[in-house]
Amino acid sequence: MQPTILGPNMTGASLAPDSLAAMTKATDDLSPFDDIDTSEMESQKLTYIEESDPVGSIAVPATLKGVAKSGLSKLKGKHPGVFLDKLGERLAYERTGVRLYDALILKFESAVQITDGDALASIELTGEDGRTRPAQRPDQLLRSIRAEELEHFQLISDSIVKMGGDPTSQTPCADVMALASSGFMQVLTDPRTTLAQCLNVMLAVELADNAGWELLASLADDMGESDLAGQFLGALAEEQDHLVIVKQWLTGLVYEDPQPAVI
Repeated sequence: MQPTILGPNMTGASLAPDSLAAMTKATDDLSPFDDIDTSEMESQKLTYIEESDPVGSIAVPATLKGVAKSGLSKLKGKHPGVFLDKLGERLAYERTGVRLYDALILKFESAVQITDGDALASIELTGEDGRTRPAQRPDQLLRSIRAEELEHFQLISDSIVKMGGDPTSQTPCADVMALASSGFMQVLTDPRTTLAQCLNVMLAVELADNAGWELLASLADDMGESDLAGQFLGALAEEQDHLVIVKQWLTGLVYEDPQPAVI
């Protein structure tokens, strides 16, 4: 594995104490007031928030069946628009999840080539019950997880169609989630990042994914879609397994990280 390198890091202010003191003194001397009034700036920000348009909208159900289902749900006091929005969010997230695991597989293959060894293979994985998992090559396990993410994407796509929606329509939450997860992709595709750093990001990805499936299953149950709720709980169980694997891999790599001499 690529180690965490101790080297010529020049970012700390403590390396230049005289410059730090001069900068601090200049800040004290040139600041016009002890307490700067930012109320006008905050007021302008509030105005922008109040006057701004929303992030997209929910598309009208594409079929008559979907329109009828939507109308019936509203009469029952449910919120089908919220459900479709969250379905769109999970669709966007699972699509990104497939691509993230594609990038993680490539990062793993690169790490193996760099170190001429497989650090993940030496980490003993256990299930939630504490029992040791059957032996499986890390690359095979990664591809298995990637395949399940793709299955989850297809499940959500089919669910949107069932609800009368269009899976190619980007909902507001899908738009926001795509923007939020773009940083994850940047980390995994950065050639400088290590496998451990990428797994650290994937831990955050899987934590959010688990919470998202929990909410979606609850919404499906509230909508009276018990079949969908059951399928979503099945996907959640698989995502919980992904989380356990990623967490154990990350922990193992962190504790096995060699510390080279200062360069």
